[in-house]
Amino acid sequence: MASKLSIRKAQVHVPDTCAWCDSVQDVNWYCNDCQEALCDKCKETHQRARRTRNDDVVPIKQANKQAEVVLPEICKRHPGKTCDLFCTECNVAICSMCFTQKHKQHAFKHFEDEINTQKHYMREQLETLKFKLDQFNEKLSNRRKESTTFKESVDIICKDVKEQGTKLKAGIDSIVDNVLAELSSLVAEEDKLLKQECEHDDKSVKQIKQLIEEVEQQSENPSGGTLFGLTMRLRITIPLYDVTGTSIHLYLPSFETGQMDIEQLTKMVGFVKAGSRNDSTPMYEKKEINNQHVRKFTTFQTPPNKSILSICLIDDTYAWISRLDCLDLLRVNKKGNVTETVKLDVAPWSLALTESGLLMTQRDHSALIHKLSEDRRVTTFADISPLKSCSISVSNTDEVFVSTDTTTILVLNMSGDKVRQLSYGQSGRRIVSLTGGYVAVTTGGGFCKDLNIIDRSGQIIHTWSGELDTGQTLPGTRQNSIACDKYDRVFVPDLVTHQVYVISRNEKKANCILDKKHGVRHPMAVGVDWCGHVWIGCRDGTVHIIQL
Repeated sequence: MASKLSIRKAQVHVPDTCAWCDSVQDVNWYCNDCQEALCDKCKETHQRARRTRNDDVVPIKQANKQAEVVLPEICKRHPGKTCDLFCTECNVAICSMCFTQKHKQHAFKHFEDEINTQKHYMREQLETLKFKLDQFNEKLSNRRKESTTFKESVDIICKDVKEQGTKLKAGIDSIVDNVLAELSSLVAEEDKLLKQECEHDDKSVKQIKQLIEEVEQQSENPSGGTLFGLTMRLRITIPLYDVTGTSIHLYLPSFETGQMDIEQLTKMVGFVKAGSRNDSTPMYEKKEINNQHVRKFTTFQTPPNKSILSICLIDDTYAWISRLDCLDLLRVNKKGNVTETVKLDVAPWSLALTESGLLMTQRDHSALIHKLSEDRRVTTFADISPLKSCSISVSNTDEVFVSTDTTTILVLNMSGDKVRQLSYGQSGRRIVSLTGGYVAVTTGGGFCKDLNIIDRSGQIIHTWSGELDTGQTLPGTRQNSIACDKYDRVFVPDLVTHQVYVISRNEKKANCILDKKHGVRHPMAVGVDWCGHVWIGCRDGTVHIIQL
């Protein structure tokens, strides 16, 4: 049966009260059939009564309470009045007196209508919360899966590293064992020679000792016949004991201790790549080049206002820069701040970046190619004698292309060893590697007449001879370096026309990317970073960074 307490409970918030005795103590049970709370005592009576003995009585926390009608609360300002209205502007339940005194000009609803509106809103928000909960759970699940995959990948790499380390240790142990075995063989050889050489001498020593003993005996009590016989033996045998005979001259072994080459050992073990400089995924979208849309956003000056020879991009923020007649390298950022200066014994010319360091040719175009490692040590990477190194570039497959100002282009590996060469019939000067083992190279020395695209076999597959999209044709260009972007578009600066030309692999005509408004004068070197920004180095040491 329904209790009046259920109405009172709806009006004011009170703890669960026993429906039979109105007690609030030990109310631990609930009858799902009667929809009533019960205390411990009344629960026993409830289950003994004939009418209710078969009711579903459960612990109150497991109660299946049916929805009760929400009744208006008693107004706190006006006792005896119920809040049967709702002010939608103040978002508060009010009674009729509240409405008359403070909310008469406000929009309102009847309490029951607002309850339905609030319930509808709560149901909508509940669905939203559940949707967001699902999204967060899915996001967390995906992130944890990614983390698991990442760790599994690391575990596989760790296994490979350990296996490589085991192989390397086994190789070192094998080398050590071979050296020790070689030393053991030397000792065995010496023992054999000692036995061979000393065996005859040991016999002579015994014979001499015996003669000495006989001579000493005869000298004390000589007898004629025996004495004469002994002296005859002495005359015959003493000349046979030649102590000055040839002896094998031994050379003591020595050991040349090897030097610990950490860089070489690191190459033998391997490198961890967390995102590669040679990642084939473009970090910017290819756009058609139009000088009307080129935007220059940075210009800075490099001290001491020397001509820029080469710009080698490290990433989308930093670059190495070499300058005319300067025995150092500058590491600069996009804002023009010199973050590092590396002093050198030679004047660097052309620069190219590898995973393990910076390669550079010399100003005097010697046969030597140097390498600046990450710990800032300068070593000789390669000696290409009798040729001389001019321009250098590294491909996305870690092949090093070297132009020699002759018809020969050398291709080296990351150890500086020659793996092949290209001969295409023209003298190559500036060079840049493209994808697929192709290279772009200029001809004609300081005044470049043509730019050729060459395949892996040295065949010319495309030639640009100065044709422009404006209809003009250049007699040639002058620069110190050329560059390319991820789409194999070659950028060629020209200090005479104050322009940078862009040549695509299969297009006959070049596009011009600069206009007078950009203020670029005498460009000599160029580089393209990961974001597609073009760095332009000029004759007066100025660097311009533009966005296509």
